[in-house]
Amino acid sequence: MGRTEQDDNVLLDALRELNGWVADDDGRLSRSLPLDDSQHAELAEHIKIFADTLGVRPDVSRTDEATLIVLASEGGFSLTDVTFAGRVETAYITIAGELAAQQDPSSKGRFRWLRRGE
Repeated sequence: MGRTEQDDNVLLDALRELNGWVADDDGRLSRSLPLDDSQHAELAEHIKIFADTLGVRPDVSRTDEATLIVLASEGGFSLTDVTFAGRVETAYITIAGELAAQQDPSSKGRFRWLRRGE
């Protein structure tokens, strides 16, 4: 059984509350977080715990100045994906502190696509 339009609206509302998470047309949910190496290592440990607990498989990569998290789910986003993103966001705020507080709040709610499951 697929999701209803009401289900999609609830998910979109929840996603809008997560600063900086972006959905693309292919159904991927991603977030780039400016972190140094030690902060990245700490966040990666949290992500492993969240992913194992929720049964999701995010792709986590590191560039010179940021950590990129990509979560792809067949059929679009689910409550589990939103829960994962929320836990990552909370851990990021705790780890990054002032850096996280300085990020532009206008980046909230940049979700262009939400596909319904079949």
